[in-house]
Amino acid sequence: MSSQITFKLPDLFAMCKAARITSSVHPRYKEAGAESAAWISSYKLLGPDTRAFFDNLNTAIFVGCTCPYAGYEELKMSCDYLNLIFILDEITDVQSGADVRKTMDIHFRVLSGEPCDGSALSRMSFDFRANFLKQFGPNNIDRFLDQHKSYAGEVIVEADHRDRSSLLCLDDYVLSRRENSGMKPCFTLIECCNHFHLPDEVLKHPTIKRMHDAMLDIVCWSNDVYSYNVEQARDGDACFNVIPVIMKDKAYTLQEALDYAGDHIQALLSQFIVDKAALPSFGTAVDANLQKYIHGLETWFSGGLRYSFTTPRYFGDDREEVEKTRIVRLAQRNAL
Repeated sequence: MSSQITFKLPDLFAMCKAARITSSVHPRYKEAGAESAAWISSYKLLGPDTRAFFDNLNTAIFVGCTCPYAGYEELKMSCDYLNLIFILDEITDVQSGADVRKTMDIHFRVLSGEPCDGSALSRMSFDFRANFLKQFGPNNIDRFLDQHKSYAGEVIVEADHRDRSSLLCLDDYVLSRRENSGMKPCFTLIECCNHFHLPDEVLKHPTIKRMHDAMLDIVCWSNDVYSYNVEQARDGDACFNVIPVIMKDKAYTLQEALDYAGDHIQALLSQFIVDKAALPSFGTAVDANLQKYIHGLETWFSGGLRYSFTTPRYFGDDREEVEKTRIVRLAQRNAL
């Protein structure tokens, strides 16, 4: 572990600005967030300590920043999904690999349409499915479930790694992070919130697939860069974050790893911009929806950056100063 007292973040906001990716906040995020928080609280799955962390997490601001284009009901459903993922993370983070497998199996079977078994987790999953179908209809649920199943499966794999205290190599980490971040199903919500369904051949086109994967990595790596300090303070070298993975994989110092992450994010963003300028055409109607989809992808990047400095989750009371200087004081282990 580096003995550095401070480190400097890559300038992700400058990258975003240079790519002409804008950000805004949904004007009704507080209202939608309050409704969603009441919904998730009704299942009584949060203990006192977890409740405080949940309130600090403030998924309403996050969704408000990443889905500013959504209608109100669509915004609330997006809040519900992020809150559902949070609950699953909280439950599975303290379970063994075997128990995580049981938890995710119960959750996904009910989410896929099987009967509710009466448990709080089962009821929450059942109600989310019913609300999803009511709001977005059956056309979008198959793609959403396919992506969410991949997320659920990778949560199980992550638990197995946690049991063995193993740290993935960089290539394996990238693939794992794409799945267990929950971003793939979140990207499908772009279609849901805009009430369209892109044909499979569009999403499987090499250019669109490359843009999707690039933005997936950009969002995940950006979050890892910003969350690293609190995660290393809480979990030490075992934290599931790209920075310690780079440090181990490439024998880099902390600052070198952060610089590498920043350079990689810039390279991905540059390729994304090139691909955006050379989009294939799929017909007037599909092309219009594809433009909305790409805008939604971009908003997950810009909105995630905005969220990181709107709440104290990553940088505490120093967040305004960190946003200006990009200098972060390395937190002591177990201090957060």
